[in-house]
Amino acid sequence: MNKFLVLLAFSLLSLSVASASPLPCTISTGVDNPVTSGTVIMCGGLTFDNFQVLHATGGAAGTIDILSAGLDAAGEIDLTFNPNLGPSQDEQLLFAVWGGITQIDMSVAGNLASITERACANAIPTMGDFADLCTNAAGTAVAAPLAQISVDSNESAVSGTFTGTSPVYIFKDIQTEDPNGQLTEFTQTFQPSVPEPVSTVLLGSGLLALGLLRRKSRKS
Repeated sequence: MNKFLVLLAFSLLSLSVASASPLPCTISTGVDNPVTSGTVIMCGGLTFDNFQVLHATGGAAGTIDILSAGLDAAGEIDLTFNPNLGPSQDEQLLFAVWGGITQIDMSVAGNLASITERACANAIPTMGDFADLCTNAAGTAVAAPLAQISVDSNESAVSGTFTGTSPVYIFKDIQTEDPNGQLTEFTQTFQPSVPEPVSTVLLGSGLLALGLLRRKSRKS
């Protein structure tokens, strides 16, 4: 019986570690393709959907490609996009994040470009007096964002933490206002606020088996 409990405990602990290892992410529309309203990205316990590209100006195509989605060993999720912006162009990107996050984190490449990002607790209007702003649940008044950051080319920024909630609605104003500006890549990093369920259950089961073994040893 003791040997069985030892084997069970270490098997479950090993499985919990394995399940917490980097896992592949899925992108419904594939990489190097534009995000659309039908794009769904699933990665590390988070789901990204409801993508919208709006208000393209200055000759911008209004197309934003998803270049990659990856999950590292620390559990952080990196999404890399190409907004396809040349000089003096602008467009907005909106999407929702499901699963719980507590920060927004972004790095921007390109030249003479900038992105302002805000995270909102409620769906973000795209028309009317409150367009592109965070609002209350009824959409009748402006509300403070959960977090907001502004990042220039070749820089990165991380917001302060906020209470984990799901979904979080993301708005980005992406622009290259200078005649020499261009932007073909930026990366968004997310840290899920809730541990991955499978690994948590397996870890708990392994610890329980070890506890039973220890209790049995004491009685003996």
